[in-house]
Amino acid sequence: MNQRSLHFDFAGKRVLVTGGTRGIGRATVEAFLGAGARVAVNGASDASVARAIDELGAGESAIAAPGNVASVPDCERIVESAVQSLGGLDILINSAGVFKRASLADSDEALWDWTIDINVKGTYFCSRAAAPALKAMGGAIVNLSSQAGLEGYAGVTVYCTSKAAIINMTRAMAMELAPEVRVNCLCPGVIDTDMARTELDLVEQADGYPLKRIGTAAEVATAILFLSSPEAGFVTGAALPIEGGITAG
Repeated sequence: MNQRSLHFDFAGKRVLVTGGTRGIGRATVEAFLGAGARVAVNGASDASVARAIDELGAGESAIAAPGNVASVPDCERIVESAVQSLGGLDILINSAGVFKRASLADSDEALWDWTIDINVKGTYFCSRAAAPALKAMGGAIVNLSSQAGLEGYAGVTVYCTSKAAIINMTRAMAMELAPEVRVNCLCPGVIDTDMARTELDLVEQADGYPLKRIGTAAEVATAILFLSSPEAGFVTGAALPIEGGITAG
């Protein structure tokens, strides 16, 4: 682990991070571990989760919760594994997500199902499975939406659809799970991750932002910790942009 939080204390807290083996999810796992939490790390395969946990070097503070969030039974097993291994659950971070550029004409049913199942269905059913444990602890959920959930972009209609759905899902869940559980989401812009590097020209993307750069996974992770913390205790149903000002005007 090379990231330590200097601002938040999550000692004794139990956290599940889906999509926690890479990108924003991995940075979030590192940030929670650095702040003293015990973290269940989800990834799609046993091997990817085992490798991530080995690289984190967190000992018993990181436990494995592999599974495919596109599958409802897997969502339930992921949460059950985390709750049993951690002895309860205080925080759920729905970070698992996929992104692929495709025009409307080139988007087929397979792309639709893949994107919606992971981004939307996974977020919904992991949250549903975790709700009883989170209610018992007065916990929090943070969902990962996107700048593309706030604005429409040509060539990524399916992705925009999935991320917009997460924003209103967050609002509805916040209403339903209050007052016991706070539910918020983040809307990151282009972030320097392997997924973004595969699909986008990051230099070109950076020029479009008012801050003239793209974001880092660590910056998103810090915002996730804030929304999960007592410092955000009066925040629920929010969709927080973290996108260098590009949706401001």
